[in-house]
Amino acid sequence: MAAEKQFETRLKNWLVSEGIYPLGEEQQKITVPPCGYWEKRWGGGKYIKSGMPDMHIVVKGISIEAELKSETGRPSDLQKQKLNQVDKSGCIAVVVFPHDFENFKRLILSIKSVPNHFPDLVRQAGLENGWNKG
Repeated sequence: MAAEKQFETRLKNWLVSEGIYPLGEEQQKITVPPCGYWEKRWGGGKYIKSGMPDMHIVVKGISIEAELKSETGRPSDLQKQKLNQVDKSGCIAVVVFPHDFENFKRLILSIKSVPNHFPDLVRQAGLENGWNKG
């Protein structure tokens, strides 16, 4: 478990360096222009269903569910089931091992490089994004 935790810390630090902050990060701690957020899930918690991926990451409006594993770890059948459901919904669902970290970085950087048209879609629907109306 220690190896998985170390990998998780490495991944979180890299996400922050790319402008992908923990949800609710204090404004004064945001040093790179934000382009996304992440939430850590603790399995077996009171408010988290069993088998949910370790991290929910959003980059430029694209949802990524990531199950983090050490090199020797393996996803449970329940975790595979949840990831499969996410995948079938059209979102990104990945199991990330330390040896996959560079590939994961490439995925995130590719998403960052694509224009985000979601705010336009929100306006076209007659809605307003965020808490601008009061």
